[in-house]
Amino acid sequence: MVKTEALLEGSLYTLDSMIDSTPSCLKVINKDGKLIKMNATGLNLIEAEDFESVDHANVYDIVEESHREKFKDFNEKVCSGKKGRLVFEIVGLKGTRRWMETYAAPYKMPNGEIAHIAITNDITYLVENEKAIQKQKEVLAETSRLSALGQFASGVAHEINNPLFVISGKASRILRKLEKGEAYSQDDLIKELTDIKETTKRIEDIVRNLKDISGRGGNCESSAQNVCLMVKKIVSLTHERLRVHDIDLRIDVPEDLELVCNSVQVSQVLMNLINNSYQAIEKSPQDKWIQISADIKKDKLCLCVTDSGNGINPDIQLEMMNPFFTTKEIGEGTGLGLSISSTIMQNH
Repeated sequence: MVKTEALLEGSLYTLDSMIDSTPSCLKVINKDGKLIKMNATGLNLIEAEDFESVDHANVYDIVEESHREKFKDFNEKVCSGKKGRLVFEIVGLKGTRRWMETYAAPYKMPNGEIAHIAITNDITYLVENEKAIQKQKEVLAETSRLSALGQFASGVAHEINNPLFVISGKASRILRKLEKGEAYSQDDLIKELTDIKETTKRIEDIVRNLKDISGRGGNCESSAQNVCLMVKKIVSLTHERLRVHDIDLRIDVPEDLELVCNSVQVSQVLMNLINNSYQAIEKSPQDKWIQISADIKKDKLCLCVTDSGNGINPDIQLEMMNPFFTTKEIGEGTGLGLSISSTIMQNH
C-alpha cells in the first residue's frame, strides 16, 4: 500500500512538473472568472510571484479593458459547455501588455462545477509584426496614390489655367472700357460678370475635386456614393490632359447608380487605370479613346475602364497584379498601382 501511494505521488509530481515546464500557459477558470489553477508559464505571463498570490483572483481584472466584455462572454460560453478560441490583450500585474491566443474547452471539476480549461499562448510578437506589415502596406498604398495624383496633377495646371485665362481676359476687357469711359450696357456687363462667376466656379470645382480625391483613403469611412459623380470628379482633373493628346474620353455611367464604398480608395483605382490607359495610348497614331462604364451584373457593380490600346501580352497578364511588377521605364511607375488597386477592390 505504501509502495502504491509512493508511485501515485511520484506520477502526480511528474505530471505537475510536465505541466509547469510546458511553453504554453495552462489554466482553469470557473464561471465567475476566478483562477482555480495555473502553471508556471502562465504565472510568468501575468507577472505573478507564485500561485498563492493569485489563487481565486478574478482573471477579468488583468484582461485589457476594451477586451474585458468579450472575454467574459467567452468564459460564460465555455462554462456552458462549448469550445472556442479567442484573441485578447492582457495587462500583467507589473503593467506589461501582451496579446494572447487561447483555446478553451469545458472542464468538470471534482465538485461537479463546469469550469473553463485552456491552453493560452503569448502572440504579442505576431500581432506587432502584423501591425508593422499593415503599416508598411498603408505606406506603399499612400506612395502609389500620391504617384497617381502626381500624374493627374500635371494636367490640373491646364484645367485651372484655361478658366483663369478666360477670367483674366474678361476682367481686362471690362477694365479697359471703364478706363476709356466707353459705355457698357447693363446686359453686357451682367453677361461678362456671369461668365466670370461661372468660370470661377469651374476652378472651385476642380480644387474641391482634387481635395476630395487626395484625402487619406485609410481614414475615409465607407458610405453610399453616386458612381457617376465620383467618375466626373476624376475626369474633371484629367480632361485637359487627354484633350491635348487628342484622346477622346467616353463616360457611360448611369446617373442614379450608387455604391457603398470608400470613395478615396475607389477614386485611387480609377486614377491608376486612367493613368495606365493614358500612358498606353498617348503616342499611338490611331484613333485614341478611353471609356469608363458601369453596370450592374448579378447584384455586383462592374466598373470598367477600357482603352484603344493594343491589349496586354498574356505572359504579362499573369504577373501584372504582382507588387513592383512594371513594364514602364524607370521613373515612370512604381509597380504598385495594379497590385494595390486589386487589393482595394477585393476588400470592397
